[in-house]
Amino acid sequence: MKLFKAKEFIRLARLLEMLAMKSLLPANWLAIKRSTAGHPNELVGEERRTGMNEFLSDVEKECIELGLTTSVLTIPKMRRLLARPNCEFREVYPVAVELQGRLEDEAHAMTLLALSTEEADYYSNPRKGWDVVIDRFPDTVTDIEEARKCFALSRYAATVFHTLQVVEVGLIELGKFIKVNDPKSGWTAVANELKKIVAKKYEDRTDFERQHFELLEQVQGTVEALKNAWRNKVSHAQGRLILMTKDFSPEVAEEILYASRSFMRRLATDLPTAPLRSDL
Repeated sequence: MKLFKAKEFIRLARLLEMLAMKSLLPANWLAIKRSTAGHPNELVGEERRTGMNEFLSDVEKECIELGLTTSVLTIPKMRRLLARPNCEFREVYPVAVELQGRLEDEAHAMTLLALSTEEADYYSNPRKGWDVVIDRFPDTVTDIEEARKCFALSRYAATVFHTLQVVEVGLIELGKFIKVNDPKSGWTAVANELKKIVAKKYEDRTDFERQHFELLEQVQGTVEALKNAWRNKVSHAQGRLILMTKDFSPEVAEEILYASRSFMRRLATDLPTAPLRSDL
């Protein structure tokens, strides 16, 4: 899939239309209105030739990127004409008509998907809002980018899948911090340990738990929010997060995405980088 820069092609369509109109003027037009530029026999001015050539250079790159192979063959022909100081409008016209036809033919063979402004932001800026998480947990970057791009493209199950991979990284680090005594440290083991710590009365907590209680309590709240968001859709089997269904609405997928970001941000900013617990 390639990014389609609609604005550039709209400008190109206007340029081709302008060339066609100027080149189809009647033969006696110059005698009637000599002061108006653009007669078929008139030279294309240097400033206009330079501007058109630079613009066509950019369009040529876009056509190559989009795989518009026949259009790519025509654009250099027009650019070579425009590079000549004695280029006349009537010389450019046939090539402009050729390019216009080729673009129309190739457009018929393409399927273009439009993104809303919000979706385009998700796709074009996939790391937006996740910088702190990526800095602390660099292994998450690929799944963060894929989660947001999938959301932009309405692939909501894929969004959740990649988000789970991001959360898994945080859970492993959190499990190390609270020294989870489970050979399969993961979602279930960490969630259960957090729940036990938060449920304790103050006098029953260890010094470690008292020292970090605010962090653990808030993280545990986010963990519960995530569980509620994907209830009956994700399995915690053997401590790992596994999708049980592909039926995710955009609202649920977005809720999971944002709740996961909140969880990972808190870990990234407040979770100590090395295990501190010594009271087990």
